[in-house]
Amino acid sequence: MDKKKIGGLLVILGTILFVGGAMSYLRGELPAEQILGIAALALIFIGAGAGMNKTKQ
Repeated sequence: MDKKKIGGLLVILGTILFVGGAMSYLRGELPAEQILGIAALALIFIGAGAGMNKTKQ
């Protein structure tokens, strides 16, 4: 796999984590302390994936 595909997968994984964490918080399934960790991890994945998707122009 090339870097662009891996970057796309990281962005998708981060988005799923972010949305899943938000839905869990709204349902009251997880406390706010765990949601903050999930959101931070999701943003790291999204940032890493976006960085890998950049192409030199």
